[in-house]
Amino acid sequence: MKKKLLAVLLAASMVVGLAACGGKSQDGGSASGGDADASGGDLPVLKVAVMPFLNCLPVEYMIENGLDEENGFKIETVYFANGTAMNEALAADQWEVGTLSAAAVNSLAIYGAYCIADIGHSEGGLYTLAKADSPIAEIKGANPSYPEVYGDADSVKGTTIATQTGTISHLNVNKWLEVLGLTPDDVEIVSMDFPSAYQALKTGNCDIAALNPPTSYTAESEGYVVTSSLSTLDVPQFDSIIVSNKTFTERKDVLVNYVKAFFQATDALQADPEMATQMLYDWYTDNGSETTMEACASEIETRPFVTSEEAPSITIGESVEITGEFWVEQELLEESRFPEIAAHVDDSVIKEALGF
Repeated sequence: MKKKLLAVLLAASMVVGLAACGGKSQDGGSASGGDADASGGDLPVLKVAVMPFLNCLPVEYMIENGLDEENGFKIETVYFANGTAMNEALAADQWEVGTLSAAAVNSLAIYGAYCIADIGHSEGGLYTLAKADSPIAEIKGANPSYPEVYGDADSVKGTTIATQTGTISHLNVNKWLEVLGLTPDDVEIVSMDFPSAYQALKTGNCDIAALNPPTSYTAESEGYVVTSSLSTLDVPQFDSIIVSNKTFTERKDVLVNYVKAFFQATDALQADPEMATQMLYDWYTDNGSETTMEACASEIETRPFVTSEEAPSITIGESVEITGEFWVEQELLEESRFPEIAAHVDDSVIKEALGF
């Protein structure tokens, strides 16, 4: 098993490299829709980090429909394969604003960035999955407080779980283990990108894969059993707009315009699911991810964007604090860093942008 896992890890590193090159440059390079003139003409330019996930679709919509220029700024996109890479680049000042889920904990607590808006419900599609004939898939509701969760301590202990560590899928794994009375020390967690984790599950190189959309929806459609999800575990999560400390301090006027444009995009995407599904399919395939229209439609349905109408009812940063608290419990974040999360949540930009 160890030799097989090593081989899978090597393959995973190759896949990440290929995904980063799928019609684009490596991490830190321009992404699809990012052929903006770096000078921006007379408009201020914002370096916007994007990843090949749903939470960056509003950025693509803004670019395609000229909402950036309409709101008085120009987007220059910077491509990253995942949130971990984004955080590493944050320290090097390679981007100014981006959208993150669980990785936002480190952005705020370690790198001093700010959370200025919650823009998407990110619970949907965050799955741990097992083969249908796995002993884990035969046990449901072992913890009566979570009747839709599969597995128990005996069936999960000692298993190998493949996921991209440091992401919201990793949070899902840890919460699932907690519900079953286990800790991460009771299993072997192997870090790899989501497509490689799914491949490891299919080939028997792991027992469980914790996946992110679109891979999670593909796995579910192909008969793999969803053993847990953030929804069945009652863990609320949002994708959030994250801003570097320097940009938050020095460029609030541009950020207000960015948030205005962002919610114009989320309003449009929510109002037209068919258009959003097609855009998401194109976004994934352009960035080297395999998916289907059906999987994209499921993601649009189960992971709705926050609209300008809903935004005033959301307590910004609450889900980041929930995640941070859990990470402290799991020793993924130093307890001394936890207060920095609340200190780096600010709702003044969104209030000015949306007028509430």
